[in-house]
Amino acid sequence: MNVRIKSHVTLALGAAALILPALTGIGHAQAVDEIMQNATGHINTGWGYLINSVGFVGGGGLLIGSLFSAYKKHNGMGGNNTGYGKILAAAGVGTCLLALPFYERTASMTVFGAKASITGEQQTIKFSQ
Repeated sequence: MNVRIKSHVTLALGAAALILPALTGIGHAQAVDEIMQNATGHINTGWGYLINSVGFVGGGGLLIGSLFSAYKKHNGMGGNNTGYGKILAAAGVGTCLLALPFYERTASMTVFGAKASITGEQQTIKFSQ
């Protein structure tokens, strides 16, 4: 029985055999857990920034845009194609977007009961001997 291993498989196995002993110091469960906690923290921070930017920038832009549209329509300086229904809808959506970060915080406080935090204490194993 002839078994032939392709050259790229041999190269990958050889590289893995050389690299794996170097990773044993950082590849244990506690290190992987800390890396995942840090990554989760970064993702949560990014999500918070995204919610805040969409809420404050988008909502503020819609509110200011609806005010300018109403002013221009009232003074006859343009915006004749825009009805007051669209202006009021933009103001309503802008108000909801402006309050979106507060809605999200209230919902997360209601669901989780407190600010979510991840600590490594529950994963710690202690031996008495």
